[in-house]
Parts: sequence; C-alpha cells; structure tokens
Amino acid sequence: MAQLRIRGVRSYAPDRDVCFDLSSKVTLIYGQNGSGKSTVSGYFYDRQADRYRHCTFESPHVSHFQVFNQEYIDSKFARSDYQPGIFTLSEANEESQDKINSNNKERAKLTVRIEKLNEEIAEKKGMKETVIEHCARDIFNRTVNDRKSLSNFLDGARIKRSFYERMIATSPAVAHTTTEDLAGRWQTLSQSEGTLVTEISIPPTFVLTEDIIKLMQAPVMPASSTQFSALIQKIGNADWVRQGQQFIHDELCPFCQQSFDVIKFSQELGEMFDETYQTSLTSLRHAAERLSQNCESLDEFERRVATHVYVDEGSQILTLVKAANKGFQLLLQQLLNKIKEPSRVIIPENIQDPLSLLKEEINAFNTRVRENNRLAENFSQEKQMLHADVMAHLRGICDEFFTERDRQLGELQNEVDSKLCEAATLETRKQQLDEETNALTGQLSDIQPTINVINANLRLLGITGFEIICHDAELKLYRLQRGSEPDKAEVFKSLSEGEKTIVSFLYFIESCSGSLTPDTINPENKLIVIDDPISSLSHNYIYEVAALIKRKIIKAGAARHVIILTHNMFFFQEILLNSGRLQDKRETPVNWSLLRIIKSDYSACETLSMHEMLNEYQALWQTLKDVRDEKTQPVVLFNTMRNILEYYFSFACKNEKLKEALESLASEHSDAGEYDSFYRAINRHSHSDGRNIFSTGVIDKERYLKMFRKVFIHTDDDDHYLAMMGESKELQEVRD
Repeated sequence: MAQLRIRGVRSYAPDRDVCFDLSSKVTLIYGQNGSGKSTVSGYFYDRQADRYRHCTFESPHVSHFQVFNQEYIDSKFARSDYQPGIFTLSEANEESQDKINSNNKERAKLTVRIEKLNEEIAEKKGMKETVIEHCARDIFNRTVNDRKSLSNFLDGARIKRSFYERMIATSPAVAHTTTEDLAGRWQTLSQSEGTLVTEISIPPTFVLTEDIIKLMQAPVMPASSTQFSALIQKIGNADWVRQGQQFIHDELCPFCQQSFDVIKFSQELGEMFDETYQTSLTSLRHAAERLSQNCESLDEFERRVATHVYVDEGSQILTLVKAANKGFQLLLQQLLNKIKEPSRVIIPENIQDPLSLLKEEINAFNTRVRENNRLAENFSQEKQMLHADVMAHLRGICDEFFTERDRQLGELQNEVDSKLCEAATLETRKQQLDEETNALTGQLSDIQPTINVINANLRLLGITGFEIICHDAELKLYRLQRGSEPDKAEVFKSLSEGEKTIVSFLYFIESCSGSLTPDTINPENKLIVIDDPISSLSHNYIYEVAALIKRKIIKAGAARHVIILTHNMFFFQEILLNSGRLQDKRETPVNWSLLRIIKSDYSACETLSMHEMLNEYQALWQTLKDVRDEKTQPVVLFNTMRNILEYYFSFACKNEKLKEALESLASEHSDAGEYDSFYRAINRHSHSDGRNIFSTGVIDKERYLKMFRKVFIHTDDDDHYLAMMGESKELQEVRD
C-alpha cells in the first residue's frame, strides 16, 4: 500500500484530498502543463515544506525518496559547482559484487515471503473478526425474545455489536433462573419505586364458645315442674308464651283476651321461665352483642381493604374479607333467631375456615407489602443487583456460542503466532544480510565507475562538449568540465536547457542504481519519482531517455515504487512500449497503473484505462473534449486548437487550404469580427504569448468550438472533426 493525499497546494482544492494510489510497481501519470504534476514531485522532493502541511504519504515500506524534477536540477548543478560522488563497486571486486547480488536476491525472496506471511496474518485476523461477527449475530438472534422482555436493562446494548461487547464483559449466571422470573422481578421492583405501602391488620374477632354453640344446637326449654309448664311444653308454645309476657298489663289474658288471675298467671310463668332459662338467653344475647361488634369491625375492615393501593375488585384478599364478613353476618342472624325462638335447634355458621383463609392471605399480603417497602427503600441497589442477574442470565443463554467462538479464535491465534514467529526469524535474517552487504559496500565502494558510465552515456547521446570528472577523490566529489576551460568555470550555466536536463538526468539515473553514501539503501525501501525528464529535450532524446528508465530503474528493480510524470504523450507511449506490452493488446502491464491529472477549478486525479491511451495528436483533441465537458479550463483552447491545425493540415499538405479557409471565414464574418480575432489567436507562433489570452476577453468555449468546427467544414474535413470529438451531425444540429 502506498497512497499520496494532496490538499491545499497550488491548484489542489483547499477543502478536500486528492488521492493518488501509487501501490503498483510503476505508476505512469499523464497531465498537461499546469494541471498539477509538479506538485506531486515537489511533495516527495521536500515533504517538510510548510506548503505541504496538509498532504500525507502512507506506506509501511518506503523510507527513502529519490526525485528528479526542476528543483533537483537546480540544487545539484545550477546552485552547486560540485556534486556528491555516486558510490558503486569497482569491477575488480567481482567476488564481493557477486556476494552482494546474492544477498540482495535472498533478501528479495525473504521480503516476498514476509509479505506473504503478513498477508496471511492479516487474513487470519480478518477471519477472527468474522468469527466474532458470527458470534455476535448468533447471540443477538438467540436472545431476541429475551431482550424484548428485558429491554429495560439493555440501554447502550440494543444493537448487535454493543450487545456482544456487553456479553463479553459479563460472567454467566451460577444459579438457574428464567426470563419470566426476571421480568416478574422487574415488574415488582418498578412498581415499588417511590411507593411505601401500609400493611393490613384484621380486627379482633369474637369466637363462639363451646357453651354458646351447645345452646344454639339444643332447644332452650322452660321448666316443666308445674302443670301449666307441662301443658305449654306439650303443645310446644313456650317461645310464643314467653314472647307474650310483655303484653300482660291487666286482668285480660294477652293470648285469649279472657279474664283471668293475673297474679297466679304471672307466678306460673315465672316458675316456668326460671333462672336457668333466663341465664341461657342472657348468654346468647351477650354473644350476639359481641358478634354484632365484630360485624361492624369487619364492615370497616372491608372498606379499608377495598381502598388499599394493592387491592382491586378481583383481589383474593378482598374476596376473602367479603366471605368472612358474610359468615359473621349469617352467624349473627342465627344467634338473633335463637334468642327469638330459644327452642329452635340451630347449627352455627362455620366462620373458622374462611377466617383462617383470610388470615393466611393477610399474612401473604403483608409479606408482599413488606417486600415492596424493602425494595422501595433500597431501589437503586436492588435495580443494580437485578441488572447483574439479567446480564448473567443472558450471558448464560449465549454460553454455547462463546464456547465455539473461543475454540475457533484459539485455532486462528495459534496459526497467527506460528506465522509471526516465522516472520520474525526471516526479519532477523534480512537484518543480517543488510549488515553484511553494508560492510562489503563500505569497504569496496568507488565513484570512478559512475563517472565512466555518465560520460559514456553523454557520448552515446551525441554530447561531446563537456564531461563529468572527479573533482576530489578523497572527498568523493564530481564536477563538470568543458574542454580546456579553467577548473572554476561555471560550466553548467553555459549549457543549453536540453544539455542541463540530460546531464542532470544521467547523474540522477546513476544515483538511483548506486548510492550517495557508502551505505546501501535497499531498493525495497525506495520510491523514485521522475517528473518530465524530456521537458526541454528534442524528440530525438525521447527514446533514449525512456530506454534508460526501463533498463536502469524499472528492469533493474531500483525501487519498490517508480512514479513517472509527463505532459508528452509520445513519451508516455514510449514508456509503455518499453514495458514489454504487446502493441495489439489493450491491457495495462502487470503491476502498472496509469493515471491522469486533470484541472478544471481544481486539480483532480483519475484512472486512465488502456483504451483511452492516445498519441499526441489524439491527446490534443482529448483536451478539446475536456474543455467541452468542463474537465479543463477554457484558457488552453487557443494553443490546443493551433497545435491541432498545425499537426493535421501539415500532415495532409493542406496548409494553403487552411489559410484560405481562415481568411474566408474572417471575411465572411467581418461584421461580427469574431473570426478575425479567432484567426489572430490561433496563428500566434509563441505558446507563451500572453496576448492569446487577453485579446479575447472572457473565453466563451461554446462559441469558439463552433468557430473551430467551421474551419473543418470549409476545408471539407467536417467528418474528421466529428470523429475526433466523438460527436455526430445530428447531435451538432441539436446544439446549433
């Protein structure tokens, strides 16, 4: 991985990054002058400059950068009389050279293996994450219903990953419980919050004694010692007679209304309803009074129970209170009936059973009340404990999934540890090779071989007016020398722009394959950037420069990553051809990337596919299409149009026809004057003539593209224009 991000430098937008993926072995970048190519090379040349403070380069391997651009030329030759020597091994030390080459090959193999191991380690770590994801998914699905019931305890753990993290931090429950139990506990606890409830106490109740029960179950009869009482008992009217006693006021019988002896009759009645009889009735009356008090107390108790906060119409305790109250009311009525008719036999109502059930329910009810009050008084602590129980319960449900997760993670971690151990061993071996190679290089390094190579290349390129010589053998310095000029002559300043570029580039090429210090820098840690090496050169040098880059840098494996930037499509194509790609195939070379920098308001980078690869003439038409599609600023229109006309009409031997067409159009549209200005603009011979811009004012791209097409219409070459612009006559007619 190697990625460059540029933001806020020159033509690059200040508020967003432009990303260049430089991960391939070779990255070939095309862009017109002014598009932003130099910013890329400038960053690698001086990454610490303040203007690049918002730019970054990320690579786990690259630690050394070698950059060829205008800044390099200026610093190495234009501003310095001497250049640092480039160290290489002397030809006399072939054995050491072979050993170094062998070390480098072994190191390269080790690097490949380490990278493979790192990929496998990353893959295993990815598999571990997949195992975790599957576990998180499984426990989330398994507990879906439980989580619904216990949702009040899952704040912050309602999504799959957060729930998984919560479960990791929880130990399974020791004691068995159920989701329903926990949900019930929460309902009870939540109801208790801020609610203290009073207990219920049943009022004291009177219980019939055995004597009263016996009295109720047996007839209470008057005494039978007199003839009168015997008669009354025989006819069974004792209760009726007793009730009539209260109506004896004069000498009339209250029963038959006949005259009788009141004193004698009262005496007879007195002897019949004796003390024993009266005592029995008194006992029954006392029991009825106390029972009546009980009924009143139970009535009040029933009202209190019915209004209790824990009691509703269907509560069991209210049902039992009503049943007990009803039982007491029935028993009271039985007592009153017995008092009214003492001779009746009455089986008392059983109030003990409902009273016992009521007392049991009251005890259970009060137990719940006390539990409620305890929970209310300790609500926070109780909720925390319940929360812990809920989490432990959910964790226990998921235990089988965690067991399987741990098994799989353990197996993967063993594989990772094994690969880490192997990678560490290989890294140690790489370090040993580096130390051995550095020792050999430091002992046997020399700068003269590089001098010979640079001068030989200068002669092969036909440059014989100057050469590189050793300025100081001890200090390992080079300098330029021209013929018999004195040692201190400023040779570089006297060179042409092309010669300056060539000698600087040859020096750079050698520095990439050698070293500026006796210590070697391994190619695996290097990134080489070459920015427009044919910028000031004639076309004669394009092929030689491309061949040097291929042979000395790309094929030689001088760096992990090589970035080549150019505005020249011929050079772009030549680099591709030197890659070994067959011309009839339209696939990008293996481990190569093709990019293009375009500029509209700001610079941007896009991938360039092989079918988009063009020759230089086609690239000029591509520029027109970019302006039309608003990928490039219209300011480049006139230079581009002029170059197209020069290329096409010179090749077709139609220069005179072109001149006639331009003059004819200028004359035809003389009133508007538009072709007159257009004619002057595209006939400028200097690409740097500022009047090309300012003489036309604000550039209307649509208008000038129409004017440009009319040139081809007038020369009977409209089909060529439409083909190169990728347009049709129908589309043009719609636009017109």
